[in-house]
Amino acid sequence: MILFVFVLVCLGLLLTFYANIFKGRFFKRHHLLVDLDLETVNEHLQDLNNWTDWLPWLLFEKQAKIDFEYANPLSPLPSCLVWRGNLIKQGSVSLEASRPNAQYYHTLVEAPAFYPCDFHFNLDLTKQKHGTLISFQVTGKLPFFQRWQQGDYGIRADKDAELAMLLLNAALQTKMLDDNHDVLPFEFLANTQLDNLDAVTRPFTVNHQPMSQKMDQGFHDLITTLGPENPPAGPSFALYRQVDLANHVFTGRLGIPVQNMTPCELCPERIVLPGDYLALRYTGRYQHLSVAWHVLYQFMRLHKLKPHRRREGIEIFEVGPAHAEQPKHYVTRICLPIKTLA
Repeated sequence: MILFVFVLVCLGLLLTFYANIFKGRFFKRHHLLVDLDLETVNEHLQDLNNWTDWLPWLLFEKQAKIDFEYANPLSPLPSCLVWRGNLIKQGSVSLEASRPNAQYYHTLVEAPAFYPCDFHFNLDLTKQKHGTLISFQVTGKLPFFQRWQQGDYGIRADKDAELAMLLLNAALQTKMLDDNHDVLPFEFLANTQLDNLDAVTRPFTVNHQPMSQKMDQGFHDLITTLGPENPPAGPSFALYRQVDLANHVFTGRLGIPVQNMTPCELCPERIVLPGDYLALRYTGRYQHLSVAWHVLYQFMRLHKLKPHRRREGIEIFEVGPAHAEQPKHYVTRICLPIKTLA
């Protein structure tokens, strides 16, 4: 009896400690400034039919069935968007009522293929001197026994909000500005195997500093050391040995393929890239490359594939600053090593 009481007391203390340490709440926010007036953006967002172009959870299954529900049969605009798919399962976005003419969208999202709880996904519009500021906010609370995963789901919510921002920006550019910006930011590629490379490399470590700054300096040093007699033989790349998004720590190697036409200080090495890779082509600024990796990991998870953690992921910079004037036109192919299915 004493042992039983002791176990109950210890279990109670453990649950109390767990409840106090892990609150289970996640809250993430991102902002997007678009060169469109508030009335135009507001008109686009009022109709849930337009949300199918940029809701982040629909990106992973373009063939999913989409239905709309109406809270008021007399209203021409739906109040709920429902999706059904083999990968993304069944989910919904319900647009909750707000005061007339309000520039605020409060939604309740059910997406069990991505989150174990319902959560709120809100957009707030603010008129600016030049354009409209759109604020994206994701808030939710995990079930009690999944609160220990709040760090992972916090990162997922953060990247989903950023992903929604990028997709909405692309949709607005395409439909509103008619500027021939018809290339989607993300394009899933077929599973592939990569060719080996002869390249010069240098290690890098990023810890609480901008990734782009570290890469710019690293590639500049490599090009300078190679000299004009050794032009690159292909697009530059980055190999990732360690990625810690929560603490913003990255380690790996930067590389430039070369033909080694004339001797230089750097000794080329053979980069061997064995096995299968999931691949994604991302068009846009380098500062959002972490979102591209998030998309690829989600795609892998939904297809029930496993990453090969002993091999390095790779970014291949197909179109960069030397080939495009604007960062929004940069093209990067990212490849995630996966375990080969038997």
